[in-house]
Amino acid sequence: MATMTLPRIIAFVVLSHTAFGAARVTASLYALSNNASPFTVGVLLALYALVPALLAVRAGRWLDEVGPFKPLLLGTVMMTVGALLPAVFPYATADVAPLLVASALLGTGFMYVQMTMQNLVGVLSEPGNRPAAFSMLALGFSTSGLIAPIASGFLIDSVGHRTTFALIFILAAVSVAILFAQRSLLPAPQAQETPPESRNPFDLLLFPAVRNVLIVSGMISMSWDLQSFLIPVYGTSIGLSASQIGLVLGSFAAATFAIRLAMPMLSRRYREWQVLLFTLVTAAIGFALIPFFESMAPLMAVAFLLGLGLGAAQPNVMSLLHDRAPAGRVGEALGVRTTIMNSSHVVLPLVFGAFGSVLGAGSAFWVMSILLGAGSWTAWRRMNVEKTPSP
Repeated sequence: MATMTLPRIIAFVVLSHTAFGAARVTASLYALSNNASPFTVGVLLALYALVPALLAVRAGRWLDEVGPFKPLLLGTVMMTVGALLPAVFPYATADVAPLLVASALLGTGFMYVQMTMQNLVGVLSEPGNRPAAFSMLALGFSTSGLIAPIASGFLIDSVGHRTTFALIFILAAVSVAILFAQRSLLPAPQAQETPPESRNPFDLLLFPAVRNVLIVSGMISMSWDLQSFLIPVYGTSIGLSASQIGLVLGSFAAATFAIRLAMPMLSRRYREWQVLLFTLVTAAIGFALIPFFESMAPLMAVAFLLGLGLGAAQPNVMSLLHDRAPAGRVGEALGVRTTIMNSSHVVLPLVFGAFGSVLGAGSAFWVMSILLGAGSWTAWRRMNVEKTPSP
């Protein structure tokens, strides 16, 4: 029986993640162009994570129970509806409300898509080939991460925010159609020995190998999310246009693509925790440097440095999580990871948005740099504890 191949999975990820990334950038710039405060933008981006933080564990269990099709269908439909709302209701009459609802729908919808696709790659890959498979998936995310901010920035400058959201809606609707066309290639759910309701999902944190990965994964994801929030705020405050901000974000995405392209070779030389230490240190340096620059070219260089660090992390994190999660609980482990990540995404944009409103976005970058510096010390200790690479 034919099954979903890795290239098809990656193509679907590129399509859906492009819609998601473009919507995030467009939402923040749309609000900022209507004189919204950094705190309001923080609320918008927090809503991308609030509902996923509440639903992720249940979503992971549901994924383990029913297989990939239903979570993918729910996720893509939610994204389609979310992209439609700001296109239909103008900011001048509806204010920020459509963007708030759209943020919740898009964030929750993409959670289902992302978790399901990550689980599919792990299920359909042989254990020995899993790091390479996740590197290819990460390249897909980098490709869409490069396309989305640049395309949305130029579209906003040329056709406006609402038309850009209309184009994002079309992109999301296409993903729904493709899902139905590929339905027969998706695997059936796997049988489970223990009823999910009888388990406490957070007992996964009792497994040291899983707990270490989840903690560092949360810090790295927090850094990734905050750069996508803080760079548009900072760029707007120093007078960059939407297309210039898009190019800065695109430089970050280009670096993630480059480092992930090299990751299969690097993974043969460096252990997972060495890569994660590199990630935290590089990100700390990058965040510390950003406030010193107020023009596009140097900001693109620093964003590229950030991308090199943060882009190296995901293939290693995902491979470790799939290898070390208990049998039959990979979807649940992904749900716990998503809950931890999105809980921080809910709180931190609000905190940094309020902080940026008072002291400016530049100071928020320095606070983030200090947090990452502290996290790198933890990664250093874990690197010395887990000396052998994962099988």
